[in-house]
Amino acid sequence: MVERVAVLPAALDALVTTLCHHVPDLAGALLPDIHRFSQKRMASGLLSAAFNTSLLAYNGCPLEFTTSSIKPQAVACTFDTFLPLPTQRRDIGTFSAENYPHASSDSSAPAASCFAHIARIQRPDTPTQALKFGSWLGRKYTAGGVKTKVYSEVPPSNQALLALYASPLNHANSDYPLHQLTAAGLSLLMIGYYPDNPDTPTEYYYQWHSAEITLADIANVMRLFGTERGFPPLAALLRQALANMPNPDEFPATTYGFSLVYNHQHQLESFSLFTMAPRFLGGNAQAAIKIDELLQHVAQPMPLLQALLKENVPLQFNVIGFTVDAQARCGISCTFSPQNDLWREVSLPDRNPPLPRDISLAAILQQQQSENGAFLSSVRTPDGQWHQDANAFVTAQVLRTLDYTEQTAPYIDRALDFLATCETRPGHFSFWPRHAHPRWMNGQMIDADIDDTAIITEMLYKFGRISPDAVRLTLIEMNGYQLQKVDARLAEPQHQWAECQTFHTWMKQNNEISQLDCCVNTNALILLYRFYGEQCVTLPAYYRIITMLNKAVIWSQNEYQRITQLTPYYAHPAEWLSTLEYAQNIGIDALSDIITPLKKWQFANGAGEIPLYRRHDGQYLWTSSYLSALRRCSVLYDTKDTYEHLS
Repeated sequence: MVERVAVLPAALDALVTTLCHHVPDLAGALLPDIHRFSQKRMASGLLSAAFNTSLLAYNGCPLEFTTSSIKPQAVACTFDTFLPLPTQRRDIGTFSAENYPHASSDSSAPAASCFAHIARIQRPDTPTQALKFGSWLGRKYTAGGVKTKVYSEVPPSNQALLALYASPLNHANSDYPLHQLTAAGLSLLMIGYYPDNPDTPTEYYYQWHSAEITLADIANVMRLFGTERGFPPLAALLRQALANMPNPDEFPATTYGFSLVYNHQHQLESFSLFTMAPRFLGGNAQAAIKIDELLQHVAQPMPLLQALLKENVPLQFNVIGFTVDAQARCGISCTFSPQNDLWREVSLPDRNPPLPRDISLAAILQQQQSENGAFLSSVRTPDGQWHQDANAFVTAQVLRTLDYTEQTAPYIDRALDFLATCETRPGHFSFWPRHAHPRWMNGQMIDADIDDTAIITEMLYKFGRISPDAVRLTLIEMNGYQLQKVDARLAEPQHQWAECQTFHTWMKQNNEISQLDCCVNTNALILLYRFYGEQCVTLPAYYRIITMLNKAVIWSQNEYQRITQLTPYYAHPAEWLSTLEYAQNIGIDALSDIITPLKKWQFANGAGEIPLYRRHDGQYLWTSSYLSALRRCSVLYDTKDTYEHLS
C-alpha cells in the first residue's frame, strides 16, 4: 500500500493556535470550521493549488482572517469554499447546497429566501457570462457566539443592480444606477449579508476605478452616498496613517475601494476606505513591521494581530480598512492570511474509491479533440476565469497514451498535423503555434521551450512524421540551451543538485537557473532514448540528466517544500512521476530510486480532473479531466492500481 499525502500552509496551525490562546472562547467554533474547510481542500488532491489559486486573498489563499481596533477581541474568517476546478459551479445554489443544506431542503427558511434573491441578482445577462468567485462564506467569532455572513458577487450589469435594488436584501438609502456609479468611478463588487436574519445590516463593497486616489476623491464618494459628515474624522485618521509613509501627502498607488454598511431601516452605520495592504505598506517583505508601526502611530491597537506579530507567525497581509461610523468614531481593520509558501505534509487515510467504469476510447478522443487537431484542457487565468485551451503539450501527452490503430489513426494524424504547426523555427517548438496564442493571454507571447520541443519531436518521430535528420537538427538546437555553470556556493538551491549539460527550460538566451525543471529534463531524456536507444547511455547529456534527477530527489528529501522547487512548471509532483514511469516503461533504466519515493505523490486511483502545469509563479493553472484515465489504461504508464480499461 502506498501512502498518500496532502499539504496545508505551515503557518495555519500557528495562526489559529495563537488566536485561540488569546481568546479561548473562539476555539469551540473556530477550530471545527478550520478543520472542515481544510479537510475538503486536502481531499481534493490538488496539493498547494488548493491553497493558492483563490481570488479571496492577495496570495491566492482561500481563507482570510480579519481583526479590528473597534472590536479588538473579535475575529472574522472568510472562506472560499469552492475548489479551483473548471467543473466547479459557483452559483448560489451550489454554494447553499454545501454551506446551507437546510436552506435547500426548507424553502421557508430565511436563508432560502435570501439565496433566491441572490440567484436573481447573479442571473447572467448572456450565456457566456460567468461569475468570478460566486459567494464566500464569512464567520464572525466573538465571546458571545458566532454569526454567519455571506459575501455574494454582484455582476457588473444594470440587470444585476435592478434585481438587487428590488430585493429585501437592499438596505441602502438610495438606488444608484450603473451609469451613476460609473461616472463616480465606482463599481459594485459584492454585498455582504446575514442569511439567517435578513433584518441585520447589509454591506456594499465598491471598487475605485484607479490606482490613484486623493482625500478629495474620498470626500466626493462620501458626498455621493450622503455621508460627508464623517469625512473630517476619517480624513484625520488617514492623514495620520499617511504621515508614516515615504510620501506623507500621497496615497500609495494600489487598489482602493469603499464599503458601506446600512441597517434594515436604511440608515448608514459605517463607511470604510479599504486598500490592498502589500502596496500600501511598501511591499510584502516589510509589511509586518509597517503594520505594527502604523497601529502604534495612529493609536489604534489590535491586540490579536499584534500577538500574532509578536509570535512571528508568517502572515500575508491582504487588506487594510479605515472606518468611520455614524457616531464619528474611527477604527482600523486588517485582513490577513497564512503565508502559503511553506507547507506541512499531512498523511491521508487510505480509502478505496469506487472502481471507475469502462470508458470508450473513441468517445474521449472525439469529445476532446478540437477542430485544429489539438486535444483540449482547461486553464485558470489570474482573473479567476476558466478557459478551454488547445495546446501542444497536452496534445503530445495524449499521443503518448495511444497506439496507432484503425480506430485511433484519424485522431493521431490530426494531432500530429497540429503539433507540426507549433514549430516556431527549425528545431524550436512552442506551447501554441506562433500566431495562434489565445486571446486570454492578452498579447503575451510564449517562447519555444525544451519541454515542448522534446515531447513534440518525440511524437513526430515515433509516428513517422519526421526523419532522423530532423531529430538530429532538433537535438543540436537543444544543445544550445544547456546549463553551463553550477556552483554550490551560490544562493539558488538549484546549485545544490543541478548538473552542467542538462537543459534550461526556455530556448532563449540569459536563462535563470531558478527555472531549471527536472520534469522538463526527463522529457529531454526520453527524446534522447527514443532516438538513440541503448546507445544514448554514452551521451554526456543522458548521463548528466540521470545524475541530476537522482541528486535532486536526494536533496529534496521527498518533502513537498523542496519537491515543488524541482519542477516549477508542473502543478503537481504526480506529473513528474507519470513522466518518469513512462520513461521507465519505454526502456530507460536507473530510474527506480527516483520513482519509488515519489509514489507518495501519485493521484488517487480513479482521479478525474487533475492539475497539470502552471506558470512558474503559479498565476496560470492547467488541468485535464480525461488524461489520467488515458494514462491508467496505457501499457506505458503504471497501471497496477487500476481495473479500468478502455474499449
